[in-house]
Amino acid sequence: MLAYRDVVIFHSPAPTSERAQSLLLVYIRRVVGEVTYEVCEHCASGVITQVDVATPLQDSGLGTRAVAHLRACYPEVTWRSCLAQRMTRDLARRMRLPNDGAGLSCPHLPPGASAGRGGPGRARR
Repeated sequence: MLAYRDVVIFHSPAPTSERAQSLLLVYIRRVVGEVTYEVCEHCASGVITQVDVATPLQDSGLGTRAVAHLRACYPEVTWRSCLAQRMTRDLARRMRLPNDGAGLSCPHLPPGASAGRGGPGRARR
C-alpha cells in the first residue's frame, strides 16, 4: 500500500498510434503500469484502450487512481472503454465506463484505432 501513495503519474504519447496517449505509472524510476487512451476534443469523448498494472500492484487500486486522474485532467470528456480482459473489464465496471465494444464511437478518430487493444500491455515488471 505504501507503493500506491508513492506512484507518480506521467502523461506520455503512446507508441501505438499518433492520436493515442498514455499515463505511465512510475514507482521509484520504474514503470509499474500504463493506461492508454484517446481523446476527441471535437466530441468531448474519450476511450480507454488499455490498462496494465504490474502483477504485485494489481489489487492496489492503481487502475482506479489512473482513471480518476484522467477524469480530473479532462473534466468535460465523456469516457468509454474497450477493455476486454477480465481484470480490466472489472475496472471499467467499477468506474462506470460504458463498453465501446464496437470500436470508437467518435467519427473524428480513425476507424479501428482501438481495435485489438485491451490485451496484455507493455508495463515493465
